[in-house]
Amino acid sequence: MFADKPRHIAVALLFLLLQACSGSSSEGETTTIAVTQNLQDDPAFWDYAASSNLLQTEISQLAMKKGTDENVKRLGRQSAEFHRKALERLKVLVAKHAWIQLPDSLGDADKGLVQEFMLLEGEEFDARYRSFIISTHLAQLDRYEEALSKADNQATRDWLMGMRTHLKKEIDLLAHPDSVVVAEQ
Repeated sequence: MFADKPRHIAVALLFLLLQACSGSSSEGETTTIAVTQNLQDDPAFWDYAASSNLLQTEISQLAMKKGTDENVKRLGRQSAEFHRKALERLKVLVAKHAWIQLPDSLGDADKGLVQEFMLLEGEEFDARYRSFIISTHLAQLDRYEEALSKADNQATRDWLMGMRTHLKKEIDLLAHPDSVVVAEQ
């Protein structure tokens, strides 16, 4: 008889679990859980996109000043200009969504990274800048690929596609350092 008690308890718990899962909906009525796939409902993405462009602009401006290699300086100038414009287009995209708040300055971690770049000189700066561009652009590509699957309007999709094209182009240019001749945009 004692051996039957655990079995009865298990059956009762299973019955209660099934009742809880079926909910209180009436027969024929189903309960659905809405999973948001809309990019406008993802404030973390918009913060990331704006912060990334702010950081790219700031460090690329340093490359214009501190770079010793002409290609690094040119890439810095083009990159600073591109990311500044990308940030402006991003602001326009989200302006109609009051719940999306974009940062207007660098966060503490990004400020620290800029400070690190300020301490670098010469070839050390050039090498670190190239490495920074490649690693950050690869990370951004991953985020933008994911965001593209959630983008619900053409303007957002166009912005993401433009970002992807730019990031891939810069990665390709830096992947072949001996043949890097940065084309004017």
